[in-house]
Amino acid sequence: MQAFDLHTHSIYSDGTQTPAAIVRAAKEAGLAFVALTDHDTVMGVPEAMAEGARIGMRVVPGVEYDIDYSVTMHILGLGIDPDAPEVKRTLAESAVRRARRNKAMFARLKEVGCPIEDAVEGDGLITRLHMANALVKKGYAQSRAEAFDKFLLKGRPAFVRSENISIAQAVAVTHAAGGIAVLAHPCQIRADKHAAVLAAVRDGIDGIEAFYPGTTEGERTLFLSLAQQHGLIVTCGSDFHGANRPAATLGCAFVPTPLLLPVFKRFMT
Repeated sequence: MQAFDLHTHSIYSDGTQTPAAIVRAAKEAGLAFVALTDHDTVMGVPEAMAEGARIGMRVVPGVEYDIDYSVTMHILGLGIDPDAPEVKRTLAESAVRRARRNKAMFARLKEVGCPIEDAVEGDGLITRLHMANALVKKGYAQSRAEAFDKFLLKGRPAFVRSENISIAQAVAVTHAAGGIAVLAHPCQIRADKHAAVLAAVRDGIDGIEAFYPGTTEGERTLFLSLAQQHGLIVTCGSDFHGANRPAATLGCAFVPTPLLLPVFKRFMT
């Protein structure tokens, strides 16, 4: 079984590389396939698919949905048809909500003497990471971490709660588009992880990203146990963001284990 990566981000969300560059890098790294899973957009999928066809690299079309839960949670839609009506409608509605939130955050930053709208750079969706970069660029913070801590995190001056779809909605849209719904990086859930995974199971997820950078041995044991108990597909993903997350290299989350064979076979056929 070759290595693979089912979680990457391009310039169309909060990554720094083009979809085509990610696909080329995946091939150079010897991966069997790579999924493009930008936040709440499939704008980069056509480019990734075209480059994959050109160089002979298998590409899995995907998306990462931001989820409305008591804490931050994300669902990966993998192997979807990006042109499915349900996907287009859901992402269009998400874009409207995100634009509304961004406008409110820009206004709050301006109120505290930190106007940044003219300094935000991005080819796709504008995220808090783009805002953090702009805050650093204009000298309001020394680093992205400081920008988040001073302005963008919950409880800080510019924070505005996001409006997202539910787990059940993400699952339904993914299934309607022919894909599988996977709970992304459960190790990052800042709540009772066991309870959160069970909530996602009740809402119909198909898989869990048990192999992910930073997951502890104890967390992985929990996730794999829950996967076995509830018949979940086990996946791996680097959460590649290019220069925005340099430690997460393509394929770094892959482990040569039989537990990943089902998802490997699914996307190799």
